[in-house]
Amino acid sequence: MARPIPEYSKNQVARAGTILTLGPGDLEQWLWAFDVLSNWRACHGYPINTFQSTLRDKLKKIDRDALVAQRLKRMPSIINKLRRYPAMDLSRMQDIGGLRAVVASIEELKALYRNYKDSRFTHTLVSEFNYVDSPKTSGYRGIHMVYRYKLKELPHMTV
Repeated sequence: MARPIPEYSKNQVARAGTILTLGPGDLEQWLWAFDVLSNWRACHGYPINTFQSTLRDKLKKIDRDALVAQRLKRMPSIINKLRRYPAMDLSRMQDIGGLRAVVASIEELKALYRNYKDSRFTHTLVSEFNYVDSPKTSGYRGIHMVYRYKLKELPHMTV
């Protein structure tokens, strides 16, 4: 996969997010903001593929039948989230890209978690949410790990 390069500063990305939440008042400005968002979103594709490859490698030792899914948040979903959370800055939105591994048991999930925590990983763990020890009210159980992607040629991105 070709690696898109961020064409805009984080300040421009944040400004674009603000413009997009207001709707297409000034069409030229709104189209610029849409282009900024499109580039910002595309830049998350390469890190997602990199993380997916690492995740699949780790799962080979834990659960060869595990399901792995990846996604980039759709443009309308990003805009809607910015509207729901007016204080949110587009350049700091953490869930533009994501991966999910579905394993057969809690023990396998914990083994995968330990593998990430114990291994030397180039990328920086920013935050984690343990819904196994503290399930959501819906009953959902899982562990979310948020990493900042590091690559010398690109600015740091959070996925």
